[in-house]
This record gives sequence, C-alpha cells and structure tokens, in this order.
Amino acid sequence: MSTPSDDPVVRHWGAHRQTKRPPWPWWVWGALALVVVAAIAVAIRLATRSHPWHPPSGSVRFVSCTYGGYIRASCGTVDAPADPGRPDGRTVALHVAVLPATDQPAKGALFYLEGGPGGAATQSAVKVNELFAEVTRDRDVVMVDQRGTGGSARLACPNRAVSAEDAAAVAAYVRHCFAHLRSDVRLDTTSVAAGDVDYVRRALGYGKIDLYGGSYGATLAEAYLRQFPGSVRSVVLDSGSLPNVRLYDVSARNAEAALDKILVRCAHAPACRRAYPHTRGELSALLRRPPVHITVPEGSYALSADDIAWTVDALSQSMDGAASIPYDVHEAYRGNYVPLAESFAQDIGPDLEGSGQLAMFWVIECSEPWARFDPAETARLGGSSYLTAAAVARARLYRQACTAVPKGRVPADAGSLPVVHAPALLLAGGEDPLDPAANLDGWERWFPEGRLVVVPSAAHGTIESFCVQLLVAHFVESRDTRGLDASCVRQVAPTPFETG
Repeated sequence: MSTPSDDPVVRHWGAHRQTKRPPWPWWVWGALALVVVAAIAVAIRLATRSHPWHPPSGSVRFVSCTYGGYIRASCGTVDAPADPGRPDGRTVALHVAVLPATDQPAKGALFYLEGGPGGAATQSAVKVNELFAEVTRDRDVVMVDQRGTGGSARLACPNRAVSAEDAAAVAAYVRHCFAHLRSDVRLDTTSVAAGDVDYVRRALGYGKIDLYGGSYGATLAEAYLRQFPGSVRSVVLDSGSLPNVRLYDVSARNAEAALDKILVRCAHAPACRRAYPHTRGELSALLRRPPVHITVPEGSYALSADDIAWTVDALSQSMDGAASIPYDVHEAYRGNYVPLAESFAQDIGPDLEGSGQLAMFWVIECSEPWARFDPAETARLGGSSYLTAAAVARARLYRQACTAVPKGRVPADAGSLPVVHAPALLLAGGEDPLDPAANLDGWERWFPEGRLVVVPSAAHGTIESFCVQLLVAHFVESRDTRGLDASCVRQVAPTPFETG
C-alpha cells in the first residue's frame, strides 16, 4: 500500500491549484452528495457483513474466513454422528461456511446444496455470493461440504491415470481403492447427507430453512424433504429431476432432444443457418469415422466416436458451449478437429479424475435408485440418439465397476417423495440435456404448492441468469408461487452462435 506522500495526486496537489476554476453548478454538488450517501451506505453494508457472525443459538464456534481474496464469510466445524443410528458413537467433522445476511439479525437461512455427486459446497462460495446477492440482504446463506468431500472427511482413491473408457481398468482401480479404505463409506449416501444438513441446521439454531439445490443438489434437497418436511420453509429445485427418474437410462434420449432444440435455434438464426445448414448430417458422419489422433496444447488424444458424442453432450450443458456446437462439428467434418479436441480436453478428458476419484461418488452412483445403469433400457430409450452408443458403453462400464463398490445405506423409499406442502419453485432449462423439464413430469402430485418455470434458452443450471437470481430471491422472500412474476425468463437471451 502506498503512503500518502507516494500518492501521485498528493504529490502534485499544488499543480491542480494553479488555475482558478469557476464554481461548480448546484446540480454537480447535488450529484456529489448522492454519490457520498451511496458510498456511505455501501460502507455500512460492508462493515455490517464484516462483523464477526455468531449462530442464532448453540455452542458451535465460527471464525472469520475469506474466499477468493475478498468474500468475507464465517467458517466452522460441526461434529455430526458418523452413523445416524448411533448418536453417541464416533463423529464426522462437517465443514460449514456461512455468508451472513447484510442485515443482522437475519430473517432466516438458505442452505445451498451443491451439485455432483462430489461437489463441495464451500468451494463454490465466490459464485454463491454472486448468485444469491439479493438473498443475503436479509438471510444467511449456509454451505455444508457433503461428507466425503471438501473439508468434510474427504475420502479419495489414489490419484493416478486411468482411462475413463476402459471398463476393466476402471473396475480394477475402484476395486483396489475400496479394498484399502478404512472408513465405512456405506454411510456416504444422499440420505445420510440430508441428515447431516439437518444436524447443522439444529446446531446453528435455525428454525425452518429455505433450500436451494441445483442438479444433484436438487436430489439432496428432495432427500431432505422426504426426511425432514417440517423443517422446510421453501425449496428451489434448479435443473433437477424427480427421484423416480432413472437419470442415466434416459440420458441419450434427453441429449438428443436438447441437440434438436439447439439446431432448430440455429436454423432460425440467419448467420448460423447459412454457415451450418447440415450439422446433424455432419455429426452423424463424424460418429461413423475411426478414431482420429489430434494434438492440442492440452495434450494428444485419439478422439473416438464416443469421445465426440460426449463432447457434444458436454457443450450442450451450457449456453456458451451450445453456441459453439455447429462450428466445432463443421470444422471437424472438414478435417479440423482442433476446436472439438480442445473442448474434449477442457470438459471431459481421457482419464478418470475429479469426483470420479472420490469414494462417496462411487457409493452414491452404485447404490441409489436414480443412478441405476441398464444398458438395454438405455439403448431402448435412446433409440437413434447421437449419444446412445456412448451412453450404453458407460452403463456397461459402471455396471462392471460397481461390483467392487460396497452398497451404501439407502432407505427403501429413496425413489419417492411424500406430498410436499412447503412452497416449491422448480426451474428447468429449455435446452437442458441432463435434467430437462421432461424429468419433472408429474411434479404437481408431489408439490401441490409448487410451480414449474422453464427458461426457454437456458441449458443446465438456470441460476446463471440474473433474471432467475431475482426470481429466486423474490420467491424466497414471499414464498408466493402463484403471484410470482416469471415473465423475464422469456427475455433471457442465448449466447449467439459462433460462426467462425
């Protein structure tokens, strides 16, 4: 930090006084006064946010922490029973971070549930602070690292290169990993994680809470609703599916539907239509070709048909990625595989990594009803989808790998929900290839106080839109699903298509 004498404005202050200037008009002084008042208000908000935060009740100790170098939060550890059936037994330390409400005391708390499985909520603190800025005006936002991730007894398999397409290699890797784990990973399931969330709620002294869950986080929110319906004030399920949907069996079908919508949108955009009139045929041709060896800055790869299909699927999960699909496919069709290979390297990669190395990931994927893998059903439902062959290969790989994974503790009713009387906002992206609105068919039966809002141009994760951020904040405040004005979702503009 510079001292005052090093400040160039101070150092040359005399030069600014050489010429006498006419007095400023009154409206300039008025504008300056408004700026000063606004600055004071911001300073007060920041000062309030920076004060030490204490839970509404309980004996849990929190300390100040910082994310991203500028997001001030409060962090602590809550010791929950390792086995919910043995409350007096050993414990597991759950890492918790709170973004305190600007106005204290807070009206309540919104618990942010991370996607995955395998995501650690606190690692998204910077993004959460941005996405829920309106919510944190008067509500605390609480993030709990799910057990087995982040700072909550994270348990990972050895970090070594394993081809994500080699079923035998993946199965051997998983078998070796679980044979050497000392912890009882059978408890690292969604239902137990929901119990952890409620344990944190009680430890921090909150009454009824608001829930936000995106993608797998919506699955965790549904588990919480099933087990603790009386503790929920409101719930937002963003880009999630109902618990009776076998997500991977319908993956190829959903990917095809999403790509259809993207290409229809391209056909209605003059520049995209002129540049890429035959994307569907070009993609089909690419999937019939033998593997192509390509080197990009990220590495050298032999792109197979399955690699290409998964890359297109990964691109369609975001608006920015969807905008590049016609260009990437056309360039590869012409022989330039670099754009597609770079997307493959950045979004997928050839090796098992990330959440695929977490023990809890495998326990959940191999134990829970929504994650069952059936190659025959995947093929039947996928039909002629560009992703069917790749999805069937994945189902066979997981079936083989799961034989080495201990079955997690999953309740018999994990594939269902009770009638949820709390107000619920269900959000879906119109072009989502993973959890489209079709995966919510029949939601009215379980959410009589709910409302489904589809964001036409959104992909996976609608909260990225500022319109949806305001919508969520208004819903959490009012809990009014019928009077909620969601008209802005029709104005959410997709990313323009890349045309070279």
